[in-house]
Amino acid sequence: MTAENNEEIVTMDNHAPAPPVGDGPKPLDNHAPVAPTKGTGTATTQGDNHAPVPPKG
Repeated sequence: MTAENNEEIVTMDNHAPAPPVGDGPKPLDNHAPVAPTKGTGTATTQGDNHAPVPPKG
């Protein structure tokens, strides 16, 4: 009885925090450091990066 109850709790607890944990701070954390990290060199780099950053091509 204890084993069956523990298995259900683990699965439920993992299904909930799994998606939000990786889907939350990932896009937000990436949107901020993406521009500054690449444009933290010189003024010329920032200008050239402002265009190719959105299209990512």
